[in-house]
Amino acid sequence: MSRSMFDDLDATPSGAMEAIDSRTLRLSAHPLTEEELQGLIRYQEAFLARIEGPSGGPSAVADAHQAGLEASGLDVKRVELGTVLLRAYCGQRWTARRLRTRLGELEAQADAASAEKAAKARTELRRIEDLEPLARRHGQESVDLLAPHEERLVALHARMQRALTRA
Repeated sequence: MSRSMFDDLDATPSGAMEAIDSRTLRLSAHPLTEEELQGLIRYQEAFLARIEGPSGGPSAVADAHQAGLEASGLDVKRVELGTVLLRAYCGQRWTARRLRTRLGELEAQADAASAEKAAKARTELRRIEDLEPLARRHGQESVDLLAPHEERLVALHARMQRALTRA
């Protein structure tokens, strides 16, 4: 007999369970509109303009957030809901780009260790480039809305990450 009732629990989630969880979360997701996306872009640009400038002291992040809200024309709830989707999408797309670069470097090398790493990178790249779980969670329409703006969004995402880790 197990020491705990959780010892025999299979810790690996099944695909079916993840799909059910995603559908449940999808019910609470806010569908993104083009107008909101443009507001979120304005939010990030204003936030970055403020926080990347000369140091504003302890209130720099709060001031940048307020400037972003004013520029976006959106309320706090819409900004936060949209930011969740942007972070997930852009983080996934940024990671895929980095992985593609690394895969190119590995494929240029001729040794067995690099070939093995390249095979693992290809497998991971296929997983990361699959936007279906993101679409299940946030809605296909919202994910489709982001695709034409990917370059700009990923660039803003990278700047936001640098700014927030520095702040």
